[in-house]
Amino acid sequence: MIRNEYRERWAEWLPSALRALANDPPDFPAVMPAFPFPEIDRHAFTRPNNDLRVALITSSGAYDTKMQAPFASGSIIGDASYRAFDIDLPTEHIDFAHEHYDRRFARRDLECVLPRDTARKLGLTLTQHVVSWSGYLLDWPTFIESTIPQMLARLRADHANAAIIVPI
Repeated sequence: MIRNEYRERWAEWLPSALRALANDPPDFPAVMPAFPFPEIDRHAFTRPNNDLRVALITSSGAYDTKMQAPFASGSIIGDASYRAFDIDLPTEHIDFAHEHYDRRFARRDLECVLPRDTARKLGLTLTQHVVSWSGYLLDWPTFIESTIPQMLARLRADHANAAIIVPI
């Protein structure tokens, strides 16, 4: 097995984080400053603008209420899974499972977290699926090692070559 230094740092951080998060209310200020963020490789974007197929990606916890289970938003370490749903899914079939932001505004104006109409008005060609996950997430090793490769496979299947990431 190949040594994973990030997973080791995360495993070292997790026990004290779980103790702090078990408090009522959870002690987020004690946990987050020590959170072991992974190293990120950065790459320049070089593709010309005339043939973009743009994926819409959001950490809002959006999901299809008719076909998908909501994210496990009450989990103390979050839900490392993702959801993909049709870009043209009717607004009334979209909801949000994310406990760490006021979802009333997203429900009132979907464009603030899923700017589908705005992107189209700007002349962008969107991919067939929205990709969403619940941004409150402490299980980054699973997210990095399992979920992100699955999301990338979905984006590749949609022939995405650019993305708009809407963080929450």
